[in-house]
Amino acid sequence: MDNKAFSLYFKLYNEDKDFRELIDRNKDKIRLFNDSEWNKIKSQNYAPNIDGVDDFYDMFYKGYNIGNCVNMTIELSYSYNDVDIVSGTMAFLKGTLNAEKEGGHAWLEDKDTIIDTSLMLVIDKSLKKEFGYFEEQRLTSSMLLESKQYQTRKQFVTDNEIRKNNKKG
Repeated sequence: MDNKAFSLYFKLYNEDKDFRELIDRNKDKIRLFNDSEWNKIKSQNYAPNIDGVDDFYDMFYKGYNIGNCVNMTIELSYSYNDVDIVSGTMAFLKGTLNAEKEGGHAWLEDKDTIIDTSLMLVIDKSLKKEFGYFEEQRLTSSMLLESKQYQTRKQFVTDNEIRKNNKKG
């Protein structure tokens, strides 16, 4: 089975001239998910409720990151220490799975980049407007730090001892 995580990116790149030109023009400010993101994804304790999906990595590998940006963004945020969870719209996603006609979307932002779990891209924030990201709501890293529910989930998701014990059992 092929890795389906990148299928939305490749669809847009191959079918949307404006998207392709934006990517090609800014290759020094945009990159696909690399080992940094994949290691975060693979390290999580995550038990999906989907037949045939074993962990958070499988969610991406089987393409569940597409059309499921809110859940995937929140889940990936647990592996970072200083990111905001942002929701709003993204122009290039209008009409895609679950983005509907407005292009509803969620993504992560750190101080320098946008981390997009649907497109599998890390984008320099200087390109936010050009990509058509329009922010409607933001949960700041400070707000997440103060949320007991968020911090409890983060502690579970990132607990390496749980992964070690599950691999032994």
